[in-house]
Amino acid sequence: MAKRIPEAQGSGGAVDEADHIDDADLMTIEELSERSGIAPRTIRFYQGEKLLQKPERDRSDGRVARYGPAHLERLRLVGELRDRGLKLPAIRTLLAEGDASTRVADWLGLDESLRGSWGVVEPRILSREDLAKLLADTPAGTQGELEDGRLLFRQGNAWLVPNPGLFDLTLRLIADGVPGDLVLEAGAILQRSLETAAKELIELFVMMVGQGYGRGIDTKTLVNAFRPSAGEGAHLIFEQQLERAIEDLLNDTKRLGKQRQSTN
Repeated sequence: MAKRIPEAQGSGGAVDEADHIDDADLMTIEELSERSGIAPRTIRFYQGEKLLQKPERDRSDGRVARYGPAHLERLRLVGELRDRGLKLPAIRTLLAEGDASTRVADWLGLDESLRGSWGVVEPRILSREDLAKLLADTPAGTQGELEDGRLLFRQGNAWLVPNPGLFDLTLRLIADGVPGDLVLEAGAILQRSLETAAKELIELFVMMVGQGYGRGIDTKTLVNAFRPSAGEGAHLIFEQQLERAIEDLLNDTKRLGKQRQSTN
């Protein structure tokens, strides 16, 4: 006899009376765990968080939950979204509102368009010997400064460099005689300012997407329009702002005079 399974009408597990599957396709939570690779405890947690449809109950023993292919597919989907960095509340929203499959497909399309569009940073792992060679000509304490500045993370007998380009730039500046703490403070200033700029640009992007849908502007077009802002545009604008700041400094002769007196 065929048996119903709750299909993905959002995350609440509403049952479609027209959908039937064979008993042979139904699984206990242990079988679902084995096929999905997800621990039963996590499956129950997902159910409690409304990320997984409610199971059916066994006909002969109502205490036994039965799961079907839709549950297996939902677990795969949740895992994929988590691997892409989406938090559980955001996943729940995607699955709960409207047509879950369409909303997830739209999000995945946006994810593909946006991620990697602004320059991919590949972390680097350094052995003890590699790190020693890189720091050979730097002042004592440089490694500690790099770790404090979160440019270097100890991992057992190795070290993780999350942003190799920024790490190499910092080492070059230190090798040229710039104090490490000054380099890291300059980086922190840039990070704070650029974090604000990035968030404001994303808000502008969201507004443009909202206005663009239905008017012939697709996401890919908007991404291509924003991409220069993350590279060449940001570089040129920052250079211009530095020139203006330097001009203001040179015109502030009172401030320069005080600075000169304090260093003498």
